[in-house]
Amino acid sequence: MWLTEEEFEDLLHRMRKKPVRSRGVDPEEKYRRDRAVVYLLTYAGLRVEELSNLKLTDLDLEMKRIRIVGKGMKVRTVPISNILLAELEDWLKFRAEMAKKKPHVAESPYVFYSQRSPKFSVRGIQRMIESYSLPNKKLTPHMFRHTFCKWMLKATNNDIEKVRRLAGHSNIATTSRYLKDSYSDLADALEALPKF
Repeated sequence: MWLTEEEFEDLLHRMRKKPVRSRGVDPEEKYRRDRAVVYLLTYAGLRVEELSNLKLTDLDLEMKRIRIVGKGMKVRTVPISNILLAELEDWLKFRAEMAKKKPHVAESPYVFYSQRSPKFSVRGIQRMIESYSLPNKKLTPHMFRHTFCKWMLKATNNDIEKVRRLAGHSNIATTSRYLKDSYSDLADALEALPKF
Protein backbone atom coordinates (compact mmCIF):
# COMPACT_ATOMS: atom_id res chain seq x y z
CA MET A 1 0.00 0.00 0.00
CA TRP A 2 1.13 3.52 -0.78
CA LEU A 3 -0.29 7.02 -0.66
CA THR A 4 -1.70 9.02 -3.50
CA GLU A 5 -0.63 12.64 -3.85
CA GLU A 6 -3.98 13.70 -2.38
CA GLU A 7 -3.58 11.40 0.60
CA PHE A 8 -0.08 12.72 1.21
CA GLU A 9 -1.28 16.31 1.10
CA ASP A 10 -4.16 15.43 3.42
CA LEU A 11 -1.72 13.80 5.85
CA LEU A 12 0.48 16.92 6.01
CA HIS A 13 -2.64 18.95 6.69
CA ARG A 14 -3.75 16.62 9.49
CA MET A 15 -0.27 16.59 11.03
CA ARG A 16 -0.41 20.36 11.27
CA LYS A 17 -3.75 20.33 13.09
CA LYS A 18 -3.47 17.22 15.25
CA PRO A 19 -3.53 18.14 18.93
CA VAL A 20 -0.72 16.81 21.11
CA ARG A 21 -2.02 14.35 23.66
CA SER A 22 0.94 13.93 25.97
CA ARG A 23 2.03 16.35 28.65
CA GLY A 24 5.18 18.36 28.29
CA VAL A 25 5.39 17.88 24.53
CA ASP A 26 5.99 21.02 22.52
CA PRO A 27 3.41 20.81 19.68
CA GLU A 28 5.56 22.85 17.29
CA GLU A 29 8.59 20.64 17.91
CA LYS A 30 6.55 17.48 17.44
CA TYR A 31 4.97 18.77 14.23
CA ARG A 32 8.30 19.79 12.73
CA ARG A 33 10.01 16.53 13.63
CA ASP A 34 7.10 14.38 12.39
CA ARG A 35 6.92 16.33 9.15
CA ALA A 36 10.67 15.97 8.53
CA VAL A 37 10.39 12.22 9.23
CA VAL A 38 7.54 11.81 6.75
CA TYR A 39 9.41 13.80 4.09
CA LEU A 40 12.57 11.74 4.51
CA LEU A 41 10.65 8.47 4.30
CA THR A 42 8.76 9.61 1.22
CA TYR A 43 11.40 11.59 -0.69
CA ALA A 44 14.42 9.40 0.08
CA GLY A 45 12.70 6.02 0.47
CA LEU A 46 14.35 5.13 3.76
CA ARG A 47 13.50 2.00 5.73
CA VAL A 48 12.39 2.74 9.29
CA GLU A 49 15.65 1.31 10.75
CA GLU A 50 17.66 3.48 8.36
CA LEU A 51 15.77 6.54 9.51
CA SER A 52 16.20 5.74 13.19
CA ASN A 53 19.96 5.24 12.70
CA LEU A 54 20.45 8.30 10.47
CA LYS A 55 23.19 10.53 11.84
CA LEU A 56 23.74 14.23 11.25
CA THR A 57 27.06 13.31 9.63
CA ASP A 58 25.16 11.20 7.05
CA LEU A 59 23.58 14.35 5.60
CA ASP A 60 25.59 16.33 3.11
CA LEU A 61 23.45 19.36 2.33
CA GLU A 62 26.22 21.04 0.32
CA MET A 63 26.45 18.12 -2.10
CA LYS A 64 22.74 17.35 -1.65
CA ARG A 65 23.06 13.70 -0.71
CA ILE A 66 22.33 11.28 2.12
CA ARG A 67 24.53 8.39 3.10
CA ILE A 68 22.35 5.50 4.18
CA VAL A 69 23.54 2.38 5.93
CA GLY A 70 21.01 -0.20 4.83
CA LYS A 71 20.30 -3.90 5.34
CA GLY A 72 23.42 -6.00 5.80
CA MET A 73 25.46 -2.84 6.44
CA LYS A 74 25.27 -1.98 2.73
CA VAL A 75 25.85 1.69 2.16
CA ARG A 76 24.02 3.65 -0.51
CA THR A 77 23.90 7.31 -1.36
CA VAL A 78 20.62 8.96 -2.24
CA PRO A 79 20.45 12.43 -3.80
CA ILE A 80 18.46 15.05 -1.90
CA SER A 81 15.80 16.73 -4.04
CA ASN A 82 15.15 20.45 -3.61
CA ILE A 83 11.84 19.72 -1.89
CA LEU A 84 13.55 17.46 0.65
CA LEU A 85 16.46 19.88 1.04
CA ALA A 86 14.13 22.68 2.12
CA GLU A 87 12.45 20.39 4.69
CA LEU A 88 15.77 19.14 6.06
CA GLU A 89 17.23 22.64 6.35
CA ASP A 90 14.09 23.72 8.18
CA TRP A 91 14.27 20.81 10.59
CA LEU A 92 18.02 21.13 11.25
CA LYS A 93 17.68 24.84 12.00
CA PHE A 94 14.87 24.08 14.45
CA ARG A 95 16.81 21.14 15.89
CA ALA A 96 19.80 23.42 16.56
CA GLU A 97 17.50 25.72 18.57
CA MET A 98 16.25 22.73 20.57
CA ALA A 99 19.82 21.60 21.20
CA LYS A 100 20.39 24.87 23.10
CA LYS A 101 17.55 24.00 25.50
CA LYS A 102 17.81 20.22 25.77
CA PRO A 103 21.07 18.48 26.68
CA HIS A 104 19.97 15.14 25.20
CA VAL A 105 19.46 16.83 21.83
CA ALA A 106 22.79 18.65 22.01
CA GLU A 107 24.58 15.37 22.69
CA SER A 108 22.69 13.36 20.08
CA PRO A 109 24.54 12.41 16.87
CA TYR A 110 21.18 11.46 15.32
CA VAL A 111 19.00 13.50 12.98
CA PHE A 112 15.90 12.58 15.00
CA TYR A 113 15.52 12.33 18.75
CA SER A 114 12.52 11.62 20.96
CA GLN A 115 11.12 13.33 24.02
CA ARG A 116 13.68 11.81 26.37
CA SER A 117 16.10 9.89 24.20
CA PRO A 118 18.88 11.08 21.87
CA LYS A 119 17.60 8.61 19.28
CA PHE A 120 14.09 8.24 17.85
CA SER A 121 13.59 4.46 18.09
CA VAL A 122 12.07 2.28 15.37
CA ARG A 123 9.10 1.58 17.64
CA GLY A 124 8.75 5.29 18.40
CA ILE A 125 8.69 6.15 14.71
CA GLN A 126 6.15 3.39 14.02
CA ARG A 127 3.86 4.62 16.79
CA MET A 128 4.17 8.22 15.64
CA ILE A 129 3.25 7.30 12.04
CA GLU A 130 0.36 5.09 13.20
CA SER A 131 -1.04 7.95 15.26
CA TYR A 132 -1.86 9.77 11.99
CA SER A 133 -3.83 6.83 10.54
CA LEU A 134 -7.34 7.30 9.26
CA PRO A 135 -10.15 4.89 10.22
CA ASN A 136 -9.99 3.32 6.75
CA LYS A 137 -6.22 3.51 6.24
CA LYS A 138 -3.66 2.42 8.81
CA LEU A 139 -0.35 4.15 8.18
CA THR A 140 3.02 2.44 8.59
CA PRO A 141 6.52 3.78 7.94
CA HIS A 142 6.95 1.24 5.14
CA MET A 143 4.01 2.73 3.25
CA PHE A 144 6.07 5.84 2.66
CA ARG A 145 8.87 3.74 1.18
CA HIS A 146 6.28 2.14 -1.10
CA THR A 147 5.06 5.60 -1.98
CA PHE A 148 8.63 6.64 -2.82
CA CYS A 149 9.04 3.64 -5.14
CA LYS A 150 5.69 4.22 -6.85
CA TRP A 151 6.28 7.93 -7.33
CA MET A 152 9.83 7.30 -8.54
CA LEU A 153 8.68 4.74 -11.10
CA LYS A 154 6.23 7.30 -12.40
CA ALA A 155 8.86 10.06 -12.42
CA THR A 156 11.44 7.90 -14.26
CA ASN A 157 8.99 6.37 -16.73
CA ASN A 158 9.29 2.98 -15.05
CA ASP A 159 13.09 2.87 -14.94
CA ILE A 160 13.31 -0.06 -12.51
CA GLU A 161 17.10 0.01 -12.27
CA LYS A 162 17.15 3.65 -11.11
CA VAL A 163 14.47 2.98 -8.54
CA ARG A 164 16.22 -0.21 -7.39
CA ARG A 165 19.42 1.71 -6.71
CA LEU A 166 17.67 4.54 -4.90
CA ALA A 167 15.64 2.17 -2.74
CA GLY A 168 18.66 0.01 -2.00
CA HIS A 169 17.00 -3.21 -3.17
CA SER A 170 19.68 -5.83 -3.72
CA ASN A 171 17.34 -7.74 -6.00
CA ILE A 172 15.55 -6.15 -8.94
CA ALA A 173 12.62 -8.54 -8.38
CA THR A 174 11.82 -6.60 -5.21
CA THR A 175 11.58 -3.40 -7.22
CA SER A 176 9.59 -4.94 -10.06
CA ARG A 177 6.81 -5.78 -7.58
CA TYR A 178 5.93 -2.10 -7.74
CA LEU A 179 5.48 -2.37 -11.49
CA LYS A 180 2.94 -5.15 -11.11
CA ASP A 181 0.85 -2.72 -9.11
CA SER A 182 1.09 -0.34 -12.04
CA TYR A 183 -0.77 -2.90 -14.17
CA SER A 184 -3.77 -2.65 -11.90
CA ASP A 185 -3.44 1.12 -12.33
CA LEU A 186 -3.61 0.49 -16.10
CA ALA A 187 -6.68 -1.69 -15.69
CA ASP A 188 -8.33 1.02 -13.62
CA ALA A 189 -7.46 3.56 -16.29
CA LEU A 190 -9.10 1.41 -18.97
CA GLU A 191 -12.21 1.00 -16.83
CA ALA A 192 -12.36 4.78 -16.62
CA LEU A 193 -12.76 5.13 -20.40
CA PRO A 194 -16.10 6.52 -21.52
CA LYS A 195 -18.86 3.91 -21.77
CA PHE A 196 -21.42 3.89 -24.58
